[in-house]
Amino acid sequence: MGTVETTEPSVPTAGKLTRALTALTNGALTFAGVGVFAGLFSLYGFSISGVGGAEFWGWPLVAISVGAMVLVIAELASKYPFAGSMYQWPTILAGKRVGWWMGWVYAGALFPLMTAYYASLPVLIHPLFNLAPSFRTDEIIIVVAAVVAVLWNVVRIGILGRIAQWAMVLELSVVTVVCLLTFILGVKHFGNLTQTATVTTTSSGAAAVAALHGLGNVLPLFLGAGVFNALWVLYTFENGGTLGEETMDAGRNAPRGVIGAYIFAITCGFLFLLTLTPSIPDMKAAMLGGVPAENAITAHLPTGVFKLFLVVVSIGLIVATNTMFTGAVRHIFGMARDGQVPFSPTFARTLKDGSPWTAVLLIGALSLVPVFVFTTKTSSIVGGATAAMYLAYFLIMSVTLIYRFRGWPKVKGWFSLGRWGLAVNIVAVIGTGLTALNLLWPRSSTNPTYNQIAGTTGGFFLKDIPMAWLIIGFPLLIGVCFYAARSKRIHDHPLAIDQYHPEP
Repeated sequence: MGTVETTEPSVPTAGKLTRALTALTNGALTFAGVGVFAGLFSLYGFSISGVGGAEFWGWPLVAISVGAMVLVIAELASKYPFAGSMYQWPTILAGKRVGWWMGWVYAGALFPLMTAYYASLPVLIHPLFNLAPSFRTDEIIIVVAAVVAVLWNVVRIGILGRIAQWAMVLELSVVTVVCLLTFILGVKHFGNLTQTATVTTTSSGAAAVAALHGLGNVLPLFLGAGVFNALWVLYTFENGGTLGEETMDAGRNAPRGVIGAYIFAITCGFLFLLTLTPSIPDMKAAMLGGVPAENAITAHLPTGVFKLFLVVVSIGLIVATNTMFTGAVRHIFGMARDGQVPFSPTFARTLKDGSPWTAVLLIGALSLVPVFVFTTKTSSIVGGATAAMYLAYFLIMSVTLIYRFRGWPKVKGWFSLGRWGLAVNIVAVIGTGLTALNLLWPRSSTNPTYNQIAGTTGGFFLKDIPMAWLIIGFPLLIGVCFYAARSKRIHDHPLAIDQYHPEP
């Protein structure tokens, strides 16, 4: 199948989405789905405990790698703004077979990713209401978050966009003021930004902080815990493209939403880290306590201000969860509309207002499975979900690079990388590939086994397989069985991209 050089789709009869988003609302939803402040807060203590304040340098490092990927995504979104973009783009470029497998890998990553979003919420709720950590409590919070996401995503997309805009304004305003006040009022410990240390356990079982010296000691921990916070936050920008089908003048506005969300996310990350990390009064105590943001803010501002901070960041995370849920639903809908998933006619249905309600129910149900399978420390699946997403990114960037060598794009969209396209795409492939390899590497901090999570040994052999391998492997195994049984019917089904009509 050759490349399709066009920008606007006509929608097949299986289901119809409604164009209701502007560039601003598309960007607001894309930015909200990233969940910058909530993501940084939820793993801030983990990263600092792993490698010290030097974890800050993971942010600019990952920003460069992700920035290249974002530019390629913006170019694809400008030409092909279609629901289920991570399936549509490789299908358009490389054909049905490649598109199906990449779409399936991405779909398999979405379910645990949603669980990871839910699992970040208890990290904010515990200090907000002074709750003691408990898996039962976390389980209730996660289930409630999933129910809210299902109900939220049945309403019209335009309403979601307006809610995301107001939530973004509220979160940015309050968090910016709190971070700046913390920095202005406190003593600045800029040495925190280069401090390298890690939390260890003594022979008596007590936690202690050990200083790290030499690149050989620092680098492994930096590549594990140090960059993990940035990797967890800086992705899902493809949502701007997958929401393109519901965006007015999508060829122009979808890439604006993608790039705008990225710039905002990077700026917010620097604001958070450059104001709070130097404001931590006692880095050793923060590493042992695991709550460095709380240490920084409450050392200089009243506890009530920190509670307000938690409230608005929690709102931001709820919006992030629901907007990422929106993107996941559109991916399943996009594949189902083309007959590419089991029970496709069911999951391609929409309400009269364009809400793909059956896909909403599917995402809601399957995203809760990890909560009941992994009965302790549910947030540990964050690493596996992130690895699965970056593997999908690496595959998409690789396909795009291959077809760029073959002359793509022959017809430029509104946003085009032009002569810089090849260099940017190569950086994107290298960055996403190294990231996927890093996250798939077996280590107890970012890619643990079930036994390492639960503190057990032995048992069923699957308990000794790293989490990311399981999260990627199970969907692939199901995909192999489904594809073997239905490949002819899958590839014979008419595709939405075949109904593209070029703009005049």
